[in-house]
Amino acid sequence: MDKVIIDTSAWIESFRPQCDRGLSNLVKNLIIKGNVLLPGIIKTELLRGTKNKREYNRLNDLLKGLIYLPAQGEFWERLSEFSFELFRKGVVVPLIDTYIALLCIENDASILHRDKHFDLIAQKSSLKVLF
Repeated sequence: MDKVIIDTSAWIESFRPQCDRGLSNLVKNLIIKGNVLLPGIIKTELLRGTKNKREYNRLNDLLKGLIYLPAQGEFWERLSEFSFELFRKGVVVPLIDTYIALLCIENDASILHRDKHFDLIAQKSSLKVLF
């Protein structure tokens, strides 16, 4: 399996006790196989939602085992253009989702999500959606 970025929406769903087993197993397998890329923005979203410092430290340690994916070089210029193009095609979504989608596209990674915005972006771009 190729590289995958797991959006915060899918991470949170996979943490729930009543989570769909298919999603939970997929997340576990992606982690075990080393296929998960972790953008800083998703790491930040996950960590800020922890209940306390102990949970924060535990999750932070676990996330360190994933491949960190920074935004490089002229990324912000490309993001501006990508966002502009999507907007002109009628795709109005949060900037963070656009940011994550472009990271996926530029790193030839699929997105695993539970957020309808990524489906909208995929309809008008080369974003690959997993599951």
